[in-house]
Amino acid sequence: MITAASNVNNASQPQVFGQGTADGLGQDAFLKLLVIQVQMQDPLEPMSAQEYIGQLAQFSAVEQLQTTNLQLAVLHHVQAVCQALLLIGRTIATTEDGVTGVVDGVTFVEGQPKLTVGEDEVDPGDVTQVW
Repeated sequence: MITAASNVNNASQPQVFGQGTADGLGQDAFLKLLVIQVQMQDPLEPMSAQEYIGQLAQFSAVEQLQTTNLQLAVLHHVQAVCQALLLIGRTIATTEDGVTGVVDGVTFVEGQPKLTVGEDEVDPGDVTQVW
């Protein structure tokens, strides 16, 4: 005769929360939760194949979403750099600082492009007119 083992206290359970992003659980925490769930399941009532496949599909979706977010961030940065480079030699105006003049070049401050107009550095998002 086999009896279910239920002598597990909270102190022996691994901690996995807090290892994700500020928005919720990260990929590593999700995988650890899945592994712990499989380890702690009742041997007399194991997880069904459908539940296991569903959780693996969720894990795959989380991984793909993280990859997509990273690729979108890279694409956004490349687009900002290209748009700034296209303004070299053009005359711009801003309403924020009242800067008007020809863009002499592009500099990068903390990885973000800034337009050089004379002695001023202008954020490309502040440009209101180009001619």
